[in-house]
Amino acid sequence: MKGIRRTFIFLALLIGLSSIPLGAFALPGQIAWYSGGTLMVQNGRETIYATYPTGHSPIRYANNERRYKVHFDNYRYKIRNSGSKDYRFAISKITPSSPDGQSMYDMVFNTYSSYSNYLDGDYYLYMYDYTGNTNNLSLSQMEIVAETPGLVYAGGPGAFYYTNGYESGPGSAYILRGSTHQLTAWAEGNPISVVATVTTSSGTTTLGTLLPTGWGGNYSMNYTFNDFYDPRGTQKPTLNITVTYPNSYAGPSKVVVSEQIYVTLYTLSEYQQEDSTFYYNSLTDNSFVGPAHNDLMCYDYIVDNRIPHAAGAPNQGYDNDITDFMKRQGRFASRPGDTFSTASTTIMPYVDAIYYPGYHFAKVTKWDASGNPIEIISKWGPRELIRSQSAYTLGYGAPRLYFKR
Repeated sequence: MKGIRRTFIFLALLIGLSSIPLGAFALPGQIAWYSGGTLMVQNGRETIYATYPTGHSPIRYANNERRYKVHFDNYRYKIRNSGSKDYRFAISKITPSSPDGQSMYDMVFNTYSSYSNYLDGDYYLYMYDYTGNTNNLSLSQMEIVAETPGLVYAGGPGAFYYTNGYESGPGSAYILRGSTHQLTAWAEGNPISVVATVTTSSGTTTLGTLLPTGWGGNYSMNYTFNDFYDPRGTQKPTLNITVTYPNSYAGPSKVVVSEQIYVTLYTLSEYQQEDSTFYYNSLTDNSFVGPAHNDLMCYDYIVDNRIPHAAGAPNQGYDNDITDFMKRQGRFASRPGDTFSTASTTIMPYVDAIYYPGYHFAKVTKWDASGNPIEIISKWGPRELIRSQSAYTLGYGAPRLYFKR
């Protein structure tokens, strides 16, 4: 390869630099330009120092401008002022119809300001100063960096925001199991493939390939979420859109856009069978409050215990054992979590918790003017944390015990 390059450089000196395309050796992400009579091909980074004038015609901006012919190849590049002096920067694209370059951008380059764009082909880069202060230019430098194979934007059902508690973060999207959603992506450049996957602590599952939709780099696919992805591991379920590009100077080129997601444990009809007030208007407007967790149950949530299996389980059908659990007394004296001071088999104004004979606990979150419960939140066994619009519609029977803090 070195011998071939030397031959081309020698020929260039004989027949003229303009006869040799700058991109003859370039791979995506490389930068090719001439320094004197030498063809420079750099991998992903180059700094051009404006120490010496570069004669050219025609003048585009100012008599003291420096112009550099640079080849970029199918990549997003950042060009920045990495020197100690300010100057004006401009870029123009060389085309058959505009051999002197078609203007693209012109800006003041303050120290460490930058310009970023997806570039492919031959361009003129300019450094100039309207004041005619050649000294400023001589001390200036222009750094070019290959940033990424291309910008990628992805869209899906919506992000889910996991927390350290029972509840999800504001705006979390609950994807109903069995529901179909469109996955979309916009990818800059010329991708080889656009693929959707989901990653959990158990591994990665491929959902499918997004296909081009019209023009302009848009891709999409429809996918039915039939699987529940267990969120208990350190790797929360994450939807990935992976865009693969042709190999660059650095080898395989991929851009991955990811966001955490959540798919419900059951289908809509199964939740509505359990509670007639359950509703699902949209991904973010529904009865869900927090994700499913197989190791934390309703009796953990009611006392705000977040350590799996640490609180112990009270015995179903034994009111005294249920009461000891809630009051943190007897065999539950050392259990973690909150303590309730008052227990009753009859309703009290503004109760904080309710126990149902079907072995279920619920927190009361709203009361009417008389102190009667009108909204509860409870964890449905290993299922999600769910808000109910009534304390009397759950499939666990009529309330058995009431508790206050």
